[in-house]
Amino acid sequence: MRTMYVDVSIPRIALTRVLGRISRGAHFAPTSPLRLANLPDPPLPDDSWVRVRNSMCGICGSDLHQIFVDTALDVAPVALPAHRRIYLGHEMVGEIVEKGSAVTGMSAGDRVVRWGRMDDCLSRGEERLCPPCSRGHRVLCELASEPREHYPVGGGFGDSFISPAAALVPVLPDLADEQAIFTEPVAVAVHAANRCPPQPADRVLVVGVGTIGFLLLQVLRLLQPDCEITAVAQFAWQAETARRFGADDVFMSGEDNYANSAQKTGARLYQGRRANRMLIGGFDIVFDVVGIPQTINDALRWTRANGTVVIVGVHLHRMQLDLTPVWHQEVNLIGAVGHDIVDWQGKAISTFDLAQQWMAEGKIESDALLTHTFALDDYRRAIDTALDKATSRSVKVAFDYR
Repeated sequence: MRTMYVDVSIPRIALTRVLGRISRGAHFAPTSPLRLANLPDPPLPDDSWVRVRNSMCGICGSDLHQIFVDTALDVAPVALPAHRRIYLGHEMVGEIVEKGSAVTGMSAGDRVVRWGRMDDCLSRGEERLCPPCSRGHRVLCELASEPREHYPVGGGFGDSFISPAAALVPVLPDLADEQAIFTEPVAVAVHAANRCPPQPADRVLVVGVGTIGFLLLQVLRLLQPDCEITAVAQFAWQAETARRFGADDVFMSGEDNYANSAQKTGARLYQGRRANRMLIGGFDIVFDVVGIPQTINDALRWTRANGTVVIVGVHLHRMQLDLTPVWHQEVNLIGAVGHDIVDWQGKAISTFDLAQQWMAEGKIESDALLTHTFALDDYRRAIDTALDKATSRSVKVAFDYR
C-alpha cells in the first residue's frame, strides 16, 4: 500500500510551524509530519470490512489544513482524542477489490465513495445508534472520539485503503469517476443549504466561491429558484463562474461591500468612529464559505434583523469576533458540517444519495470544477496548484490513479 499521511507528532508539528514561516517547503521536508510511504498491505481486520483500490481523489481544504498544520492547539476539536496518524484524502472514488464475508449489498468490482469520517456508530458496528447517527447526521457521532478495536488504514491520497463497508456508498453507474469525486462536496453543500433553506424573494449572499461555494450556488438555485443570490468572489474568473452557476450578482472582495450590500438590499448604512460600520436591514441569509474572522464579522453586520448567518468555511483558530449583532439584531448564527438526511420532494434522503442523483440528472454541474489532475508522485505541484487560485485558476485539483 502506497499512501500519504500526517503523523500527529507535536515536536514535528512545532518545528514545521517555525520553519514554515521561512519556506513553504518546510511542510514537505523530512522533519515535517507529512509522509508518502509504502506500507505492508494490512489484512481486513473484520468480516464487515472491505479493501478499495482508488481511481481518483480530490484535494479538499481540510487536507490542506492538515498538510500545513494549520490548526491551533487551543480550539475545541483539538481537545478531543484523535488518531496518531491521519491518512489524507476523503473525496475519493475507487473499486472494491476484497470484501469480508459479512458485507452485503456490495461486491468486488463495485465503485464506491467514502462517507466522510469512518468513526461513526455504523462504521463501528454499534447496534444502538447515538442520537446524531440515528438522525442520519453521522458526522456528529457521539462515539467518534472513543477508542475502537480496529482502525482504517490508508486514504484517498494513495493506491488503496481498508475500511468498514458501512463507511462507503455505492456509485451510480451513470456517474463518471470525475463526477463521483464530487459526491461528498455536493453533499456538504446540500446540508449547508438545508441548515437555512431560502424562501421565495429572499436575498441570499454566498461569501467565497471555491468548490463548495460554486456547488452551494447550484444547490440554492435548485432548492429555491425564486430567491435572489449574490456571491462574493476574489477573482474575475470566479465571478464569471459564479454567475454561470446561479448567482444573480457578484461583489468583488476588494470592493466596498458595505455600500454594495446596502444598495443591493435597500439597507441603511451607518458609520461610527474609527470606520466602524453597520447595516440596518440587509440580506436574509448569508452563507460564509470562508469562515475567517473578517468574513464572519462582516456577515453578521450585513444580515437583517432576525436573519441568519450560516458558517460553512473552516478556520481552526480562535477568533476575535463582534457578536453584538446576535443580540442587538437577533441575527441567528449557526454552523454546518458534513452531510446528513434531508427532505426532498416529501422523501427523506441521504445527502450523498441526493448528490449523486442530482449529478446524474444533470442538475448539478461539476465538469467545469475539476480543473487539474496529477499523478500522486507530483503531489507537490498538485498542492501548489490547489493553493494558487490567481494564476492557475484552480477549483478542484485531484489525483488520478487510473
